[in-house]
Amino acid sequence: MTSFADRLQASILSSQSALVAGCDPVLEKLPAFLLDEAQRTTKSDSEFVERALSRFGEIFLSAVTGKVAAIKPNIAFFEQYGLPGLHAFKRLCDSIRVARVPLIIDAKRGDIGSTAAAYSAAFISGVTIRGSRHVAFECDALTINPFLGFDTLEPFVSDCEEYGKGLFILLQTSNPGAKDIQGLESEGKTVSGHVAEWLAANASRLEGECGFSGLGAVVGASYPEEARALRAALPSTFFLMPGFGAQGAGADDATAGFAERNGSRGGALVNVSRGLLEGSSDSEISLEQLIWSNVEKFNGQLRRALA
Repeated sequence: MTSFADRLQASILSSQSALVAGCDPVLEKLPAFLLDEAQRTTKSDSEFVERALSRFGEIFLSAVTGKVAAIKPNIAFFEQYGLPGLHAFKRLCDSIRVARVPLIIDAKRGDIGSTAAAYSAAFISGVTIRGSRHVAFECDALTINPFLGFDTLEPFVSDCEEYGKGLFILLQTSNPGAKDIQGLESEGKTVSGHVAEWLAANASRLEGECGFSGLGAVVGASYPEEARALRAALPSTFFLMPGFGAQGAGADDATAGFAERNGSRGGALVNVSRGLLEGSSDSEISLEQLIWSNVEKFNGQLRRALA
């Protein structure tokens, strides 16, 4: 069983990309042709929702496969539509895994004891049903909220050790109010500093042969100075960096937290979601081309910043 860190590193090298394609669909913002097609071919509202989201997922996956290091669907954008949305989410996740692209599910789970174990079962470890293991939304890595305490992370980390999965722990997020809590100081360190200290102490548990750890951290591209400081504290941790593109961070900001090794920079992923849909499209072909074009644009910006 290969580690998540090694699978991710292999994908970065094969795709020649540090980009993560975020998938955050909103029905009313989907191209008109997708909504018209779903309207013509379904009878109920539930069928309409599932059809529109599923078709978008198919086109999205076709456009980004082989061109990005990983794909990160955010479950909230699907579960807001109830069971039809979750059915479309499940179909997309299964298709990503068939395509053998690292799948990071953005769910930001976190809770105590048996509840944390249940969350982990949904995405990582699975449950036993009539003697067989079933994982509802199996992924390669999951985003986790650590702010209920470090004991709440243990079920996730233990399951990742057993099943070769990874985690991205919220550390320094990209939103404007992040420092309201993450920047508070205690015992000479910020809250983010304490989380970083825990990550450093546990990184070896999910470390791959590539030298980076799949016990990763979410570090916003909006705070490049903090990203550099956190990288100094976490030299072997994979960073997942949101905030590039539509959220205002440029390529130099987004690459501030990359590690430097043997004359090259790596150990990080840069997320783009809304930016992949910038522009207009009126057909399946033009939507796929639009997403592909935006992927190439952002890839080019990151490559220049890393050169």
